[in-house]
Amino acid sequence: MQNVEVFLFFACFLAVVYTYAGYPLLLALVAGLVPRREPDELFRPRLALIIPAHDEELWIRQKLENALCLDYPRDLLQIIVASDGSTDRTVEIAREFEARGVDVAAFAERHGKQDMLNSLAPLVNGEVLVMTDTHVLLQPDSVGLLVRHFADPRVACVTGRRLCIEQKGVPQGAGESMYWRYESWIKRNESRLHSCMGANGQLYAVRRAVFPYVQKVGEDFYIPMKIIADTGLRVVYEPRAVCLTPAAADMTIEFERKTRAHVSFLLTLPLLAGLLLPWKSRVWWQYVSHHVMRLVVPAALAGMLASCIYLARGDRFFGLVLVTQLVFYLLSAVGFLLARRDVRWKIFYLPFYFTFANLAVMRALLRWPRRKYDYAWKRTERLPVSS
Repeated sequence: MQNVEVFLFFACFLAVVYTYAGYPLLLALVAGLVPRREPDELFRPRLALIIPAHDEELWIRQKLENALCLDYPRDLLQIIVASDGSTDRTVEIAREFEARGVDVAAFAERHGKQDMLNSLAPLVNGEVLVMTDTHVLLQPDSVGLLVRHFADPRVACVTGRRLCIEQKGVPQGAGESMYWRYESWIKRNESRLHSCMGANGQLYAVRRAVFPYVQKVGEDFYIPMKIIADTGLRVVYEPRAVCLTPAAADMTIEFERKTRAHVSFLLTLPLLAGLLLPWKSRVWWQYVSHHVMRLVVPAALAGMLASCIYLARGDRFFGLVLVTQLVFYLLSAVGFLLARRDVRWKIFYLPFYFTFANLAVMRALLRWPRRKYDYAWKRTERLPVSS
């Protein structure tokens, strides 16, 4: 019987280590063997910058002022505010910018971001559709840096780099910032190998000719992955195309955002089943390692703990491993308490954020089978950045 527990421990341990360290390191090694592809710096296609909005009166004015300052030829840039059944002053404020060339598409009823994109994509003038959220601020050169990759006909989608603004009194911003730096490293290497797995919803661009019909799931993951599955074209990560986003208003909201993102991924699994098959998909290894394996980690962590509790009674090694795990979770608990006081010591904060992220995965796995979802897009409440 003990052999079963030993096997369980090492299987779970390897699953966790591979997911968060082994895959990124192996990916970096393999991607380093691939020659770099240089984009065409002068390529300037016609763009449609789409800004979905639902009750965004707090952010929309700042967003449009920011969009109008983009360093891109105005005769090639169409800016569209797509209001999804807003009931506040979002549409009224957006129409103040019509004289400056901003188009407003006001949907009277709320249908969700996915249906809005399905309606708008065939109607816009741009060769490339650029999606961006209302609360993010784009660097002036961000759009130009994105679209230069479309000179290569093998590129179907390009995603920018999200930087979280760390704000005093907002401890969750530190965790978001660390997480996105880690994700950025992985995306950079995936992109170099062939394609990164998904897009940052705050800023990404899609070649209109291959824009898919969007199912009622998280569009910033579904759209690029559906394109890869259907066409085999590339999804590129451009780390120099930067967008700045404030932190979530509190940790509870950030936890809900992460949970919804994982539920959305679970909903895409049957829609993108072909990506799991090596004989059908060039990116199956990245897809499984980056996304599917992260669903396994919470169960693997529980398996490690349970097997060590059993084995520690007669084995000093497993006793030490059990103590190590318990210390790790103790550090996580202390990290949570310190985070609530806006104290960010890495020795506590890193274990806390790792545990925080995996609890969100566990919650999503519990929520998913109930099949009770609000498919309408939900904004994550974020704190305005003081000047």
